[in-house]
Amino acid sequence: CKMLLEPPPAGVGAGGAPGGGLLLALAEEGPRMRIFGYSRQDVEASNGSILLPKMAFHTGATVNQMIRLSVAARAADGGNRPMHRSGAVGAVAGAAGAGGAPLPRQAVLYSTLDGAIGVLCPTEESTFRRLFFLGQKLASTLAHVGGLNPRAFRAQGSGALSEAELSRAADGGLLRRFAALGNGAQEKIAQQIGTSPRVLLQNLEALDVASAVL
Repeated sequence: CKMLLEPPPAGVGAGGAPGGGLLLALAEEGPRMRIFGYSRQDVEASNGSILLPKMAFHTGATVNQMIRLSVAARAADGGNRPMHRSGAVGAVAGAAGAGGAPLPRQAVLYSTLDGAIGVLCPTEESTFRRLFFLGQKLASTLAHVGGLNPRAFRAQGSGALSEAELSRAADGGLLRRFAALGNGAQEKIAQQIGTSPRVLLQNLEALDVASAVL
């Protein structure tokens, strides 16, 4: 399966690709999905003749269907706005626009052969980084079923060629475990990543808002 995401407005990068361009979501053979970028402006792309690997993750089962959907526009002011949502995997970081105009966004809704459903959707850069660091802390501090590390699960067999491809997605299922923690645990983890539980919970609430695509 493969899905082409349309280019963003002029001057706005797609999925963090400077200068604009296209993103191609590719469900490869086996339980993995990869995102590639196309851009004529990127020097590494050799004037658009090379697709650049952007993101890779293990989906748990083979992806058998993908649908491209339009989701609520995000304001370019960097505030708390609808962002990525998934029961399994979150999304690549998006780019910020100029002048405060809402930025149109597209999500990829996908299903796997074991019945799972996931969503990929760009989100505001600072929010993504905050939640990505939260995922790292949760992976290292929480007890996991069978001692299985969720970050290692998303990385194994993903086909990633670099660490950068693994750092452009946030696991939505893992992030939601933060809301179930006690106040003390939430405060401790939030301090470690330089924020507050209130901000993190607001960001997580935005995940449910963005799930309106379902």
